[in-house]
Amino acid sequence: ILDALKRASAGRITAVLPYYGYARQDRKAAPRVPISAKLVADLLTCAGASRVLTLELHAGQIQGFFNIPVDHLYATDVFVQHVRDEQLKDLVVVSPDAGGVERARQFAKKINASIAI
Repeated sequence: ILDALKRASAGRITAVLPYYGYARQDRKAAPRVPISAKLVADLLTCAGASRVLTLELHAGQIQGFFNIPVDHLYATDVFVQHVRDEQLKDLVVVSPDAGGVERARQFAKKINASIAI
């Protein structure tokens, strides 16, 4: 779609990415392994994106992989308000892995819930 917009002479193209699929591939885990998050950032730029809008990146440094402006939005505050409005009792926030513990802890604190790891 980016290429079609570029060829149609769009003055500006904002790529809206609600999920950045390569966000966890932001560093070299082994020799000869690509940093795919950077590769996808370059592909989006080459395809014609002039700006990127994304939600909840795995790591904030991914914004630095882009050579174009990035708007990194957080959905947590909207979700927190929804959970509060529901007035649910005995909530437990579960972290899927060790890397998500801090985010889970912050979220649990905002909604006054327990945490499990």
